[in-house]
This record gives sequence, C-alpha cells and structure tokens, in this order.
Amino acid sequence: MKYIILFSIFLFSCTEKPKNEPINFNEKVVDLAIENSNNQLIELSDLYDSKSKKNVANDEDEKLILVQILKKKGFEVKDWGRGNHPLGPRMVVLILKKDSCECEVRKTYYSSNDLSEEIYKITESIKCKKAIR
Repeated sequence: MKYIILFSIFLFSCTEKPKNEPINFNEKVVDLAIENSNNQLIELSDLYDSKSKKNVANDEDEKLILVQILKKKGFEVKDWGRGNHPLGPRMVVLILKKDSCECEVRKTYYSSNDLSEEIYKITESIKCKKAIR
C-alpha cells in the first residue's frame, strides 16, 4: 500500500505542467529583434523542413511564421513585396509596424544545386528599427 501511494505521488508530480509555459524560441527571437531595434538581420534557417518545398507558394497561400508572431503582438502589415534577389533566391518581404517600431520579415527560397528538381531551402529573417515619424 505504501508503494502505491509513493508511486501515485511520483506519477502526479512528474506529469504536472508548469504554471507559466515557456515562450518558444521563435517568439524569443522576435522579442530580441523588437527590444534591440538596431536594424540587425537575424536569419532562422530551421523554421521549415529542410528542402521540403518543391514550389513557391502563391501570394494568398504565403504564410510567414515570424509575421504571425508579430501580428499576435499587435503589429500590422504596412507593405509587402516579392521577387527574385539579384544573387538568386526568391524572396517575400513584409514590413510591419507598431507604435515607433518597424520590423521587416523576409522569407527566402534558396534553390538547390540540382535545378531539375526545383527544391527550395526556406528561411525567415527579421530585423527591427525605430520608425521615423
């Protein structure tokens, strides 16, 4: 009987969830970019499955993870664009603003060396700065 009680206490103590859930890594990166606002680009290369995309998403289907985090924090999209970078990769760029902080988020599609497969490595980058009023 004593072992059942001890086992029950151990079982419940290990499965109890913490009261304050930790902020995920992507949110911490966004917070770092906002807090520092020094216009330094931070690129996250592992947000998406490595080389999993075989095509670039249409505009209406395009989703950027860092943009969704910024929107939750009250930022609004002020401008966006897409095109090819002069050195090769396809890019989608959004400018978001909240109060005196302006953030640029880029989603970059780097093509593989094998052009016959059209597989892309996808990254996202963020940089923030104090907006000029």
